[in-house]
Amino acid sequence: MDLRRIRKALLFLSLSAAGFVTATAQIPTPVSVLGHNPGDDYYLADYDDAIRYFHALAASSNRIKMFKVGKTTRGEEFEIAVISSPENLARLDEYKANSRKLADSRGLTDTQAHELARNSKIIVHIDGGLHSNEVAGGQHSIQLAYKLVSAQNDPEIDSILNNVILVLWPTINPDGQNMVAHWYRKNLGTQYEVSPMPELFQEYVGHDNNRDGYMQNMLESQVVTRVEMEYSPAIFYCQHQTAPFPARIWIPPFADPISSNISPYMRSWLNVIGVNMSAALQEQHMPGAISQTRFDNWYPGFLDFTHVFRNEISFFTETALYRYATPRFYTVDEFPAEYQDLKALTLYTDPWQGGWWRLGDAVRYMIAGSMSVLDTASKYHEQLLYNRWQAAHDNIQHYSSNAPYAYVLPNPQADTPEAALLAQKMLDNGIEVHRAAKEFEANGVKYPAGSWVILMDQPFSGLVRELFEAQHYPQAILDGNAKPVDLPYDVTGWTLPMQMGVKVDAVTDPVEDAQRANLERVNRIETPKSAVEGAGPVYALSHKPNASFEAVNDILAAGGNVGFSREAVDTSEGPELGAFLVSGIGHASLLPIVEKYGLVATSVRGGESLPIHKARVGLYRPWQPSIDEGWTRWILEKYGFAPESIYNAGMKAGNLRARYDTIILPDLTKSQLLDGFKPGIVPSEYAGGIDSEGVSALRNFVQQGGNLIAFNQTSSALIDLLGLPVRNILAGLKSDQFFCSGALLQVDLKDLPSRPALYGLKKDPIVMFEKGPAFAPAPGFEGEILASYPKTNPLESGVLIHPDKIEGMAAAVELAYGKGHIFLYGFKPQWRGQSHGSYKFFMNELYRFDEPAIQRLPEVKISANLPNIPASAGQDDDDDGRR
Repeated sequence: MDLRRIRKALLFLSLSAAGFVTATAQIPTPVSVLGHNPGDDYYLADYDDAIRYFHALAASSNRIKMFKVGKTTRGEEFEIAVISSPENLARLDEYKANSRKLADSRGLTDTQAHELARNSKIIVHIDGGLHSNEVAGGQHSIQLAYKLVSAQNDPEIDSILNNVILVLWPTINPDGQNMVAHWYRKNLGTQYEVSPMPELFQEYVGHDNNRDGYMQNMLESQVVTRVEMEYSPAIFYCQHQTAPFPARIWIPPFADPISSNISPYMRSWLNVIGVNMSAALQEQHMPGAISQTRFDNWYPGFLDFTHVFRNEISFFTETALYRYATPRFYTVDEFPAEYQDLKALTLYTDPWQGGWWRLGDAVRYMIAGSMSVLDTASKYHEQLLYNRWQAAHDNIQHYSSNAPYAYVLPNPQADTPEAALLAQKMLDNGIEVHRAAKEFEANGVKYPAGSWVILMDQPFSGLVRELFEAQHYPQAILDGNAKPVDLPYDVTGWTLPMQMGVKVDAVTDPVEDAQRANLERVNRIETPKSAVEGAGPVYALSHKPNASFEAVNDILAAGGNVGFSREAVDTSEGPELGAFLVSGIGHASLLPIVEKYGLVATSVRGGESLPIHKARVGLYRPWQPSIDEGWTRWILEKYGFAPESIYNAGMKAGNLRARYDTIILPDLTKSQLLDGFKPGIVPSEYAGGIDSEGVSALRNFVQQGGNLIAFNQTSSALIDLLGLPVRNILAGLKSDQFFCSGALLQVDLKDLPSRPALYGLKKDPIVMFEKGPAFAPAPGFEGEILASYPKTNPLESGVLIHPDKIEGMAAAVELAYGKGHIFLYGFKPQWRGQSHGSYKFFMNELYRFDEPAIQRLPEVKISANLPNIPASAGQDDDDDGRR
């Protein structure tokens, strides 16, 4: 035994316990732990490597602490590093509490806010990104941590450690970092070294993990938001790739438009941080920084941006990327023509002139960006913290004397569980929600006790208005001859009450103290009132709540019987055609099911019903990963439909009808569906699409009695592939002739209450239209137009240019095809797990009917023997926030 080494170790442990170990005590370099420097050519550290290194740092320095904060979808442990001076880390809880106090503003006078800002430390969030094929971010986190923890006698870093508490996430997608690194390692040195990965880099959502900011459907989004609200950072900075070519890094300021619901303090600081970063990059001779081009932040659902509504300076940068860790040499003749002259521009002040680009270069640029942010935070920490107080204080003052003063979510309403879910989403985003203990009156309307009320005179209520009101693009942009293709980076309308089919009322009269006295603040939303009313043996469940589908699937799994009522029956929501009629299950077994979902089952006399069984659902899953497929799979699993993934080989094998009753094709282009990855791009087992064999198999499947559902662009592709008697009237139009990259449009169900595909829907639902088709019947059309756009402008929220092209046109059609049916939806009824109000368009088709009713068109007209029922029966016309 080496006694000197033992004594040295014991001395280290005793000094560490006493708090005397400094950052100089044998700080391990990344290469000493990992065998490589993150950023090296042909090397990617995975998440496990990163955590191993961070733990080695934490074991050797008192500048860093590690915290476990949750689990990923695949069960990986989420860990974060908190880096600052030992003195700051010893008072971490105190500084977190101070940050939350300043962000809230209430209880602090202006003088007290100044004092608290002066005496506090600023908390900054920086992460290694969430789009895992943008690989430099996770490598940068390791190098940034080493730089901060190991530095000695560095005035800039000493100032940062003294004034800033850095919350450093190695990545905010651990599963994806492992997946991508392992894929690259597997193919390194082969012809597939830079091939794309044949699965989504985050379970279900892939790239849309950065579109889940306010909805928080994914576990990862929930963890990030919960930790963010606990630490309440003044700055939230996320690393991304790639910059608009040939620029080497995109940095703020953002392109217009930007929401007026964001505090002007945050809007201004976003610009300041970008300008400071540009100067820092120039000082370090890092050319190629560009601003504004391409990226706006109009959509509030970016996970790296939603926090701006909680008065955090939230933003991202985009650093240049080739592929993985493989270097690439660029020549000027590869640049877009407009950049080949290498001339400086106002927001591209030092053009990049080409040459080698390596992963290590991207890491250096990212570290420079992160250090610039930390330096800005250090130098202006007092002003930044005070401005957070001002932002919240000003917002409260504004809504104390300006409408809307509140929003009310009535309880009950047509889909009360959805209203409860919307209220819970607000709580999850740091919004205060109250419950009316007694009848609540506002704007001359009396709302029942139990209704949810969101008062607007609270710190972060700009987010409520952002999500509850219709979106209108700034007229200055629409009138400014902006090209339509340059208008949005993402969708332009997202109003949640419209999407979710929830009734929400804005309160335009001040909420007086007497009214407030009847409001109770809640910390979580209770499951709505549930009951099994009457002795049975037949019960009716309303078709209007989405939760009824979850309950029905549980009832079927428990051995109960369920059918669609073929005549209007009384439910908890009034008379309904198509209500779920439940039998074969007793009161005691039914009660826990309805209690789980917040439903009311009502005893009825019985009545004619169409018995249903849960369909065997197949969902096409291409090797060229589809985000739309992932969202669809997540929704189907959540509602208990247990979809089976159909890959190319399974599709082309045929005999689909023996395995499935319903097949869903997610939103894909014709090329993605037929061709997938081209041969030579990926290993052969992942190449190709369904090709002609798969098309033939789908044709046979429907002709033999199967149901085929197609979303958005796939529905347009099927018109040609299956020779369907319907036209896409938008085919071939250019963006200056028709443009809608994502907006909420109204559709009209006309007088078709008897169609099972429409049971439970409002008579004029709102749908998400995102670059989809619109239909017109062609000669030989047999079926039904399920939904059409009105003959006036259908726009409810967002941007729609030249709406006349779709006015009066079909939005969804049901076609008879042999013994089966094809459902074409020219929109996304399941868009990003948000458009709950249109889920029924496809979920109604996920049940099979007893023969002969399964052959509904043209052999059997289900409505033939039904009584005349008003179009509103079984449909709901509650206001859902549209303007």
